[in-house]
Order: sequence, then structure tokens, then C-alpha cells
Amino acid sequence: MIMFEKFGQHQPLNRQAERYALEGVPIALSTMADAVGAVCASLDPLLRLLEAHVMRAERLHADDSVLQKHTERMIEMI
Repeated sequence: MIMFEKFGQHQPLNRQAERYALEGVPIALSTMADAVGAVCASLDPLLRLLEAHVMRAERLHADDSVLQKHTERMIEMI
């Protein structure tokens, strides 16, 4: 659950630690951070393979509509 809440729900580790402590399951923030680091290190080979696959493409396409809207809002503010 720690990884899902961290990456899937964007819940900071300190808030997770506080909530677990309130539920009677104290987990040190450093322990949670170590677990996140271990998972990321374990997934690093997969990341490298995915990155190599994507970068072999002749073209990369992206949807920049969010960036465009953000830019338009920034211009309106000036």
C-alpha cells in the first residue's frame, strides 16, 4: 500500500506514516523511504529497457495541450 499511496495517490510518506501511527501501526518515515528506494532500484532495469525502446523510435509524439493551456493562462496573467 505504501507504494500505491506514494505513486498512485500522490500521498507523501510523512502523511502516510502519521496515518499508520494513528491506526496503531507505527512505521518510521526512514523505513518507508528505504522501501521506496528499494522498489525504485528494483524497477530500474525495467525503466532502462522501456527508455531504450522508446528512444529507438524515429519520432516521439506527445500531447502538449496541458502545457499550451498553462502557457495561455500565464500570458493572460501578464
